[in-house]
Amino acid sequence: MLPKFIKFLFLISLPFYRFYFFTITDKTNLPGIYFDRMGRKIGKELFFRGIVSPKLLFNPVSIVRYFEFDYVDKNIEIKPKENILDISSPFLFGFCAVKNYNIKYNYLNPDLADLQRVKKFATKIKFAGKFNSYNINAIKLPFENNKFDKVISISVIEHVNGENDSLVMQEMWRVLKPGGRLVLTFPVSKKFDVEYTKNNTYDLNVDTKDDKYFFQRIYDEENINNRLLKSIDDYEILSKNIFGEKEAGFYNQYTKLWLKKGIMETVKDPYYISKYFTYFNHIENLPGLGVIGITLRKNL
Repeated sequence: MLPKFIKFLFLISLPFYRFYFFTITDKTNLPGIYFDRMGRKIGKELFFRGIVSPKLLFNPVSIVRYFEFDYVDKNIEIKPKENILDISSPFLFGFCAVKNYNIKYNYLNPDLADLQRVKKFATKIKFAGKFNSYNINAIKLPFENNKFDKVISISVIEHVNGENDSLVMQEMWRVLKPGGRLVLTFPVSKKFDVEYTKNNTYDLNVDTKDDKYFFQRIYDEENINNRLLKSIDDYEILSKNIFGEKEAGFYNQYTKLWLKKGIMETVKDPYYISKYFTYFNHIENLPGLGVIGITLRKNL
């Protein structure tokens, strides 16, 4: 009985815990706050239709996703009836887009278990447009050339195994219409790094090293150019924004607490973002980890 009782106390205390940290958050220094509101609204919509998602109800936007969602939203410039391709971004961004616009939104996810969860949610939500979902790997897209008006990918390309991040860039560019926009976000720092973890996070076929699984790349300026931008041609960079931790090591410490405490830690995300993260002019100015948003236009 004790574990159930503790779980009950945890659940009833979570809204108050979140409320406290959201109250002390500096909202003027919190990008993407709209997505927090929309995520909780969608969470309530699902709740009244029989699906309980604690994450959507109490922590719909995770840490640096506040910046990433805000950046993509400001740069994608969605227009009614557009055909948009999303390469495995966190599903909340797509849900918000399709709730607000009469568009055709095509969501790709190679993680079948995660995709099934997204599909389940999507059947219960009232959309203004059409939300399609596919279990597809972006290394070889089954779409014709110049098909989509916009292509987005939020914190995905860094997780693509091996040298295939260059191939995914080429594929996204191939299916983008001339004049269309590709909007990307991914982690950056002054020094390029490749991270391996004990667990195969996305349950995909990835490289291993010392009995650990490939997790992600942290790009520096050189590798952004060599691995990503040199993979495509005829492009114009429309915007580039960088957001990161104010002091080196904060994000790694946060990750340890998140893995230990779960949602009781992540409900503090808005507070952490507003207090411990800021914008930077260049990757070289980052004291530690950061995230970059890049918007590219395909020339006519």
